[in-house]
Amino acid sequence: MKTEQRWYRPTQLRALAAVAGCLLWAGAGLAWAAGPTSVRCYEQAEIVSDQILLGSIAQVDGSDEKLVRRLEAVVLGRSPLPGKTRALDSAAILTRIKQSGIDPAQLDLQIPPEVVVNRAAVTVGREQIEQIIRGYIQQQAAGAADALRIKDIRISEPVVLPQGQLTTRVVAPKNTEWAGTIPLSVVFTVGEEVEKRVWVTVSLERLTRVVVARRPLGRYKPIDDDDLEVKAVDAAGLPADCITNPETVIGKRTRRPVDTGTVLRPDLVEFPPLVKNGDRVRIIAETSGLRISAVGQAKQKGCQGELIQVVNLDSNKVIHARVVDAQTVKIDF
Repeated sequence: MKTEQRWYRPTQLRALAAVAGCLLWAGAGLAWAAGPTSVRCYEQAEIVSDQILLGSIAQVDGSDEKLVRRLEAVVLGRSPLPGKTRALDSAAILTRIKQSGIDPAQLDLQIPPEVVVNRAAVTVGREQIEQIIRGYIQQQAAGAADALRIKDIRISEPVVLPQGQLTTRVVAPKNTEWAGTIPLSVVFTVGEEVEKRVWVTVSLERLTRVVVARRPLGRYKPIDDDDLEVKAVDAAGLPADCITNPETVIGKRTRRPVDTGTVLRPDLVEFPPLVKNGDRVRIIAETSGLRISAVGQAKQKGCQGELIQVVNLDSNKVIHARVVDAQTVKIDF
């Protein structure tokens, strides 16, 4: 078997070397033509998240997708507060790129001297917070016998929050009496993070229907239907025993003068006395199978069922007996 060998002259070898060099240069040129990964930072950028990523302030392009994703994920620092700004200089951005293990010399960088970053925000104004509070109060009043009326809502300032899914929750102190001045807090949550808690002061009237005097009533004035009216008034400061049913008052009399609009209480009214001081009465004493009666004289006035002092005119002794009617008192055993 014969092997063919080819020999080249020195001039031919030099020509081949030149062609190889051209090919290598062309390959490198094609690689550069594909372009190095470029990073073009904006002079101003608005972000939503709580961290500043390179991808949020710059346009990153290149054929190496893995490198592009690495660059976009480079953390440049914490975001400013919602609605606030933060300035990043070019040196700080280059330092962060180097710290992430990427050589800036391999990149086509276009970074202005300063990048101003603004944190996107949502402002919840006083009117919106007031609507939240009013909705909460209406829920508390639903189904209640007494009606709640909002007199005033005091809110310190609007709330600035980051953008995102917003939910609110109103919190009241434990065992809250829904009358007078009440402190409430409004909790604002964006996503799953509690962002802010705002204190709100609410002045409430808890309206309850009570019996009041329609006109001035003198002392010992017998009370009839025309003397009374039922009004809805603020429950704050009302006594616990105020009268709510006019039927429990009609037929009684005032114990002292009562002004117009006065909320009636049991201590302001009384039944007219059936027995007056000095009245002659029949004293009755009863036990099983035995009934004794005697004539007596009342030593004090008394209403039905009230215990008064009575003189037994037969024995001239003072006893205590309960008023049965205008002519009769009965001794309790």
